[in-house]
Amino acid sequence: MGTSAAIFARLQQLTGRAVDVASNPEFLKEGAAIEDFTKPDRVVVGARRPEVAETLRQLYAPFLRTEKPFLTMSPESAEMTKYVANAMLATKISFINEMANLCQKVAADINDVRRGIGHDSRIGFAFLFPGVGSAAVASPKT
Repeated sequence: MGTSAAIFARLQQLTGRAVDVASNPEFLKEGAAIEDFTKPDRVVVGARRPEVAETLRQLYAPFLRTEKPFLTMSPESAEMTKYVANAMLATKISFINEMANLCQKVAADINDVRRGIGHDSRIGFAFLFPGVGSAAVASPKT
Protein backbone atom coordinates (compact mmCIF):
# COMPACT_ATOMS: atom_id res chain seq x y z
CA MET A 1 0.00 0.00 0.00
CA GLY A 2 1.10 3.53 -0.67
CA THR A 3 3.05 2.81 -3.85
CA SER A 4 1.35 5.58 -5.84
CA ALA A 5 1.92 8.13 -3.08
CA ALA A 6 5.56 7.09 -2.75
CA ILE A 7 6.16 7.35 -6.50
CA PHE A 8 4.43 10.76 -6.58
CA ALA A 9 6.63 12.06 -3.76
CA ARG A 10 9.81 10.66 -5.31
CA LEU A 11 9.07 12.10 -8.76
CA GLN A 12 8.25 15.49 -7.26
CA GLN A 13 11.47 15.39 -5.26
CA LEU A 14 13.57 14.46 -8.30
CA THR A 15 11.95 16.83 -10.79
CA GLY A 16 10.63 19.64 -8.62
CA ARG A 17 7.33 19.36 -10.50
CA ALA A 18 3.89 18.13 -9.59
CA VAL A 19 3.08 15.01 -11.57
CA ASP A 20 0.08 12.74 -11.94
CA VAL A 21 0.50 9.15 -10.81
CA ALA A 22 -2.26 6.63 -11.36
CA SER A 23 -2.65 3.13 -10.06
CA ASN A 24 -3.84 0.58 -12.63
CA PRO A 25 -3.55 -2.90 -11.11
CA GLU A 26 -3.55 -5.93 -13.38
CA PHE A 27 -5.85 -8.90 -12.88
CA LEU A 28 -4.28 -11.58 -15.06
CA LYS A 29 -4.68 -15.31 -14.63
CA GLU A 30 -1.68 -17.57 -15.17
CA GLY A 31 -1.59 -18.68 -18.80
CA ALA A 32 -4.27 -16.21 -19.88
CA ALA A 33 -2.53 -12.81 -19.82
CA ILE A 34 -3.34 -11.74 -23.38
CA GLU A 35 -6.96 -12.87 -23.12
CA ASP A 36 -7.38 -11.21 -19.72
CA PHE A 37 -5.83 -7.95 -20.95
CA THR A 38 -7.81 -7.72 -24.18
CA LYS A 39 -11.09 -8.88 -22.58
CA PRO A 40 -10.91 -7.75 -18.96
CA ASP A 41 -13.60 -8.49 -16.37
CA ARG A 42 -13.13 -4.91 -15.24
CA VAL A 43 -10.51 -2.19 -15.34
CA VAL A 44 -9.58 -0.52 -12.06
CA VAL A 45 -7.93 2.88 -12.11
CA GLY A 46 -6.88 4.89 -9.09
CA ALA A 47 -6.36 8.56 -9.89
CA ARG A 48 -6.51 11.79 -7.93
CA ARG A 49 -7.80 13.88 -10.84
CA PRO A 50 -10.72 13.04 -13.17
CA GLU A 51 -8.66 14.10 -16.20
CA VAL A 52 -6.09 11.39 -15.46
CA ALA A 53 -8.80 8.74 -15.14
CA GLU A 54 -10.34 9.93 -18.42
CA THR A 55 -6.99 9.60 -20.23
CA LEU A 56 -6.76 5.99 -19.04
CA ARG A 57 -10.39 5.37 -20.01
CA GLN A 58 -9.54 6.47 -23.57
CA LEU A 59 -6.51 4.16 -23.63
CA TYR A 60 -8.67 1.22 -22.55
CA ALA A 61 -11.63 2.07 -24.83
CA PRO A 62 -10.74 -0.54 -27.50
CA PHE A 63 -10.75 -3.25 -24.85
CA LEU A 64 -13.99 -2.22 -23.14
CA ARG A 65 -16.51 -2.60 -25.94
CA THR A 66 -18.69 -4.84 -23.79
CA GLU A 67 -20.47 -3.81 -20.64
CA LYS A 68 -17.51 -4.59 -18.43
CA PRO A 69 -16.91 -1.73 -16.00
CA PHE A 70 -14.17 0.86 -15.91
CA LEU A 71 -13.91 1.62 -12.20
CA THR A 72 -12.31 4.83 -10.98
CA MET A 73 -11.29 5.38 -7.39
CA SER A 74 -8.42 6.73 -5.30
CA PRO A 75 -4.98 5.21 -5.87
CA GLU A 76 -5.11 3.72 -2.37
CA SER A 77 -8.44 2.02 -3.11
CA ALA A 78 -7.11 0.69 -6.44
CA GLU A 79 -4.04 -0.75 -4.72
CA MET A 80 -6.20 -2.31 -2.01
CA THR A 81 -8.56 -3.75 -4.66
CA LYS A 82 -5.63 -5.73 -6.07
CA TYR A 83 -4.58 -7.05 -2.64
CA VAL A 84 -8.13 -7.99 -1.66
CA ALA A 85 -8.76 -9.78 -4.99
CA ASN A 86 -5.55 -11.79 -4.54
CA ALA A 87 -6.44 -12.64 -0.94
CA MET A 88 -9.97 -13.73 -1.91
CA LEU A 89 -8.70 -16.02 -4.68
CA ALA A 90 -6.02 -17.51 -2.43
CA THR A 91 -8.67 -18.11 0.23
CA LYS A 92 -10.93 -19.90 -2.26
CA ILE A 93 -8.09 -22.14 -3.48
CA SER A 94 -6.93 -22.91 0.07
CA PHE A 95 -10.50 -23.64 1.13
CA ILE A 96 -11.22 -26.15 -1.65
CA ASN A 97 -7.89 -27.87 -0.94
CA GLU A 98 -8.85 -28.27 2.71
CA MET A 99 -12.29 -29.54 1.72
CA ALA A 100 -10.60 -32.11 -0.56
CA ASN A 101 -8.54 -33.28 2.42
CA LEU A 102 -11.67 -33.51 4.55
CA CYS A 103 -13.55 -35.39 1.81
CA GLN A 104 -10.74 -37.91 1.68
CA LYS A 105 -11.07 -38.52 5.43
CA VAL A 106 -14.87 -39.03 5.32
CA ALA A 107 -14.98 -40.98 2.02
CA ALA A 108 -16.77 -38.18 0.15
CA ASP A 109 -15.98 -37.35 -3.50
CA ILE A 110 -14.59 -33.82 -3.77
CA ASN A 111 -15.77 -33.62 -7.39
CA ASP A 112 -19.35 -34.28 -6.33
CA VAL A 113 -19.03 -31.71 -3.55
CA ARG A 114 -17.37 -29.20 -5.89
CA ARG A 115 -20.16 -29.58 -8.43
CA GLY A 116 -22.75 -29.29 -5.68
CA ILE A 117 -21.41 -25.99 -4.42
CA GLY A 118 -20.17 -24.63 -7.76
CA HIS A 119 -23.69 -24.46 -9.16
CA ASP A 120 -24.56 -22.00 -6.40
CA SER A 121 -24.35 -18.64 -8.21
CA ARG A 122 -22.90 -17.04 -5.08
CA ILE A 123 -19.94 -19.43 -5.20
CA GLY A 124 -19.39 -20.46 -8.84
CA PHE A 125 -16.75 -22.80 -10.27
CA ALA A 126 -13.84 -20.39 -10.75
CA PHE A 127 -10.80 -21.39 -8.67
CA LEU A 128 -12.74 -24.30 -7.20
CA PHE A 129 -10.45 -27.17 -8.24
CA PRO A 130 -8.35 -28.91 -5.60
CA GLY A 131 -4.68 -29.05 -6.45
CA VAL A 132 -1.19 -29.32 -5.10
CA GLY A 133 -2.22 -27.95 -1.70
CA SER A 134 -4.49 -30.91 -1.01
CA ALA A 135 -3.72 -34.54 -0.32
CA ALA A 136 -6.65 -35.54 -2.51
CA VAL A 137 -5.89 -34.07 -5.90
CA ALA A 138 -9.01 -34.68 -7.95
CA SER A 139 -9.55 -34.80 -11.66
CA PRO A 140 -11.95 -31.92 -12.41
CA LYS A 141 -15.24 -32.56 -14.17
CA THR A 142 -17.79 -29.77 -14.28
